[in-house]
Amino acid sequence: MNKTTKKLSAAALAVVMGVTAFTGCSDSSGGATGGNTSTESTTATGSQKVMSSNEDVKSAVDNVSVAEDYKNIKVDTKLKFMAWYDIQEAAPSVELFKTMYGTPEKKPEGYESVADENVFVNIRVTNYADRYIDLAKYVQADESPDTFPFETSNYPYGIYQNLFQPIDGVIDTTTEDWAEYKPIIDMFNWGGKTYTPIVDVNPATLLWYRKSIVEESGFDDPWELFEKGEWTWSKFLEMARKFTDPDNAKYAADGYGLDHAFIATTGKPLIGLVDGKLVSNLNDANIEKCMDMLRSFDDTQEQLRYPREIENNWAPSYVEWANGNTLFLEDGTWRYEETLRLFKVKFQWDDDEINFVPFPQMDEADTYYHEMKQDAFMLIAGSKNIEGYKAWIYANLLSSKDEAVKAAGRQQSIDEFDWTEELLDRLDVLKDPTTFTAVFEFKNGIGPDIADTSTGENPVGHLTSDVVMGGGSFATVREENRGVIEARLKELNATTE
Repeated sequence: MNKTTKKLSAAALAVVMGVTAFTGCSDSSGGATGGNTSTESTTATGSQKVMSSNEDVKSAVDNVSVAEDYKNIKVDTKLKFMAWYDIQEAAPSVELFKTMYGTPEKKPEGYESVADENVFVNIRVTNYADRYIDLAKYVQADESPDTFPFETSNYPYGIYQNLFQPIDGVIDTTTEDWAEYKPIIDMFNWGGKTYTPIVDVNPATLLWYRKSIVEESGFDDPWELFEKGEWTWSKFLEMARKFTDPDNAKYAADGYGLDHAFIATTGKPLIGLVDGKLVSNLNDANIEKCMDMLRSFDDTQEQLRYPREIENNWAPSYVEWANGNTLFLEDGTWRYEETLRLFKVKFQWDDDEINFVPFPQMDEADTYYHEMKQDAFMLIAGSKNIEGYKAWIYANLLSSKDEAVKAAGRQQSIDEFDWTEELLDRLDVLKDPTTFTAVFEFKNGIGPDIADTSTGENPVGHLTSDVVMGGGSFATVREENRGVIEARLKELNATTE
């Protein structure tokens, strides 16, 4: 076998959040399926590109129409924001916050060194893998941050751990301003309570490809196939099988989240949330069909995926993708900002060289389903700055809706992070609620003891890693792990009664 091992640095650049028309936070799609820590889990110690102050953004937010109910919130203390990245003070949502409420003068105790002009106190987690352990320590010590990014990888388990509190009575999501997002917010209802003030919905992950590699391989452009309604499982597999050549280290796909992204295209996640209760879809016939298809990816079967557990210490190889040896790289929009665009500069690629396409539609399906991610900030149990949290949520809501702010944010994406008009146009298509029926996966949100995203060595991890990374039978793996998973669902559901 002519395989060349490529080693990547363990350190990843930090995630950028809330900078433009979309947010680029790492969600549950990140996470190793082997025994090693994922690239995403090191983001807390990486460097983060700091956005420049933007006059167009400032001008846009100055002209946002703000209802009196929103104006009447009084914020006197800077917000304590905890995450694996820092809030960008030049982001449209933060600039709008300053316009609506000013820059809070008071600083929380212990954070006297924070710059006077900042809205936020940034509290970094020690590392991504331990982010909820860190959060729990603050809550238990009565030093709660005010807000934390929402992730399905800890939902609803974080509520079970008393880390978050409902926003009912704090944020009124029944008003007209929330109408666009209310159906999604209701999908995250837990036990009759609202926890997630969602202000944007995006594809959770995408398939990134290089235009020249597709052309040299004699394939139709995947995005054009998508536009014609011809981007299906079978078309993807046709390309995958033609491209894959293990003897020459060429593989069809790489990435952490191929499993749940493909599963979502069946219309159901492995673990769903319906009417405030967790539900198991482990017996769904289409999911079993999908897992049988994904089994072919393993090196014990058709070897369609890059063998990252052998070649790259369990991590995807972005270098192999850049070198044209991997056809599709599964990852979110933030990967473009933090990694892929740097290849574009290094290799002097044309603007249209880097492309993406959504995951393919299940053959003969009447509906196009896709795994989506949502942007929201949770209210932390014990927060002492409820008014500040409320103001922050409304600033996010209004900046996500105002056309001038969105236009300024779009240009900010182009200027700061090298996005092209074409790629942003495509993102707009994928964000349109009429393009897909949204599917959300909760399999990793039922407790790290049985669903840790950083390893496949747990019941939930085995469900997919033993198939995609081990070539095992899903029916067999399912029966081996069903008991403990469904017992946990019953336990969590009981807490809502």
